[in-house]
Amino acid sequence: MDSSILSLIARRMEVAKEIGLTKMKDGAEVRDAPREETVVRDFAERARTLGLDEEMVKTVANTIIEEAVRAQLEQDLRHLQGKKVVVIGAGRMGAWTARLTSNRGAAVSVHDPRGTLDGYDNLRSPEQGAGDADFVIVASPLGTAKEDLRALFSAKPSGIVFDLCSVKSYLKDVLREGVANGFKVTSVHPMFGPGAVTPKGKNVLVCSCGCEEADAAARLLFENEGAIVTDVPMDDHDRLIAHVLGAPHMCALVFGRAVSKSGLSSKDIAKTHGPSFAALCTLAESISKESRRVYHDIQRLNPHTAEAIRSIEQALDELRNASLDEDPAGFARIMDDERDFFGGWL
Repeated sequence: MDSSILSLIARRMEVAKEIGLTKMKDGAEVRDAPREETVVRDFAERARTLGLDEEMVKTVANTIIEEAVRAQLEQDLRHLQGKKVVVIGAGRMGAWTARLTSNRGAAVSVHDPRGTLDGYDNLRSPEQGAGDADFVIVASPLGTAKEDLRALFSAKPSGIVFDLCSVKSYLKDVLREGVANGFKVTSVHPMFGPGAVTPKGKNVLVCSCGCEEADAAARLLFENEGAIVTDVPMDDHDRLIAHVLGAPHMCALVFGRAVSKSGLSSKDIAKTHGPSFAALCTLAESISKESRRVYHDIQRLNPHTAEAIRSIEQALDELRNASLDEDPAGFARIMDDERDFFGGWL
């Protein structure tokens, strides 16, 4: 419990620091007395509902606020000061990329033929800004990223170019063609979505397209944010992702589908569920709220999706047989195998 409390405080400080960078960028004051009073008041109200001492909880709230203010005043994360960044794609991941880079001092412009992003210069075409940008980051939906990359290369970018897509085989030919034509191109896969505050402590994959300068620049960009960067060969990426990204999405949707079709009412479930159900339900609900297009493209455009589905089907067959068998040995063997595989992996 103490570890969980400390982890939440650390996450709150991460959010506070990012808010501080936004305030710095926008020229806003760090301290906001009315907002601080609201936070303390909310803490006190929650304390009453939980049966906690209000004064103790107010002390905790004020301590957290003071530490957040100190962190905002002392941080220096403007390592992109003077850099020019063009983000291709005005969706959620594009907005995340624009916020992260602009908060670190970059002058950010956005191009998306399908829409605009408030708060940034929106370019009518890649030619307007990509030619002299230090970084051009393609955060388009996977299904449109290939055509966006082709349009980008026609603008003759001189800086580092990389995409953030979850499937690489669909794009690797155009990415490698960009390198062959003299552009500084690599490919990046952040193993998190736009709900992440920063990449700190999170996995980021770099798939080389043959340009070491681009690989190193992209790697450093994320390492400066505390990410755990791993090099993955381009040709190995999609098989790995089919099992570590596509399969978890699918299993969560299978769970949600099975429960929703079970005939049980949500009222009965709410009164009787336990922690295992709650954990899976949280995951299934989270995935159900994500972009339908993005999540479908992750499955459809990955050539190894069928392999991942076969693994799930095989596992279900084994579990069905073991669960209905009077002899518990088969079921125990499955649990032992999973214990051995996952034991201590995090």
